[in-house]
Amino acid sequence: MDFRSSVVSNVCNFGVGMAMGILSFLFGNSKPKDDGDPETGSRPEATSPSPLARIKWRDSSFPMDAVGESNYQDALIAICGAHTRYGHEGEYDALLEREPSNRYDSNAVMVKIRGKKVGYLPREQAQRVGQQMLEAGIEAAVCAARVRGGWRTNQYDEGHYGVRLAIPNHGWIDFGIGAEPPARASLPRQTAKRPVAAMSGPLLGHWIALMGAPPDEEVAQELAAAGAKIMAGVGKSTTLLVVVAERPFDAGTRSSASFRRADDLIAAGSHLRIISLSEARAMIAKSA
Repeated sequence: MDFRSSVVSNVCNFGVGMAMGILSFLFGNSKPKDDGDPETGSRPEATSPSPLARIKWRDSSFPMDAVGESNYQDALIAICGAHTRYGHEGEYDALLEREPSNRYDSNAVMVKIRGKKVGYLPREQAQRVGQQMLEAGIEAAVCAARVRGGWRTNQYDEGHYGVRLAIPNHGWIDFGIGAEPPARASLPRQTAKRPVAAMSGPLLGHWIALMGAPPDEEVAQELAAAGAKIMAGVGKSTTLLVVVAERPFDAGTRSSASFRRADDLIAAGSHLRIISLSEARAMIAKSA
């Protein structure tokens, strides 16, 4: 190649390089996306969301009652189906989500099934479960749930759907994230101090078990001030099971351990009665 041809070739190459540089600057680098090593089949690492924590508990055991299901019957019907003569019973995955923005309870924990809100954890349990979720660094967790109810035999006999959850009512909760339970010494069992019954009052002589409220809070104090002796749970000496809810009691309430125990005692001949809190207050007001 003579000198003139060499100069022309270099000028052309320089021009092409400049043009490619300008195009790259204007439209971005055209370097192909890294799809990994084609020889080994390896692919670049991708960041994926971590799976939800899943509460581990004994199979076919659902000790915790959800509350507020009566407000979400439409959602439960959409999940389980319309009322039938014999009702429905099924097991589902429930999502627990903390709801610190709840205007009634900043410790509230919402229960969802198939993306639909179906209730909440009881207030006293929400505080315990929510605190353990915070300590575990999680905002939501999955647990097994059993939904039961939905029967209708006639226009006067209809059962609402109730939800029970596979969550222990006491102690440490295993969220399935590899954490170890704390030492037993760090989980002291607190014994509720039940209020002392007044020496007189319209409920004098009654032994009352509460369902839906702890035996050491305002409701118990109110009944004890009327003469009732407050029990830790339903027993043979119980004369009244006071349900902190209004009639008709929903399926979740009727399927709770305390309610079933009271039903069994009544069937065995006990004089125990199951009443609502408003009925108990009416007994107090009647004698005032």
